[in-house]
Amino acid sequence: MITLSADEVALLKALLVALRGIKIREIDKALVILSKGDRDL
Repeated sequence: MITLSADEVALLKALLVALRGIKIREIDKALVILSKGDRDL
């Protein structure tokens, strides 16, 4: 299980809310950025 900080939870909530109006390409870009962040942990 993954433990998220309050800031990370807030970011995920914002992303989920924003998904309604975002294009698939933008989502893909965000996933790539998040994947790069995971490697830094």
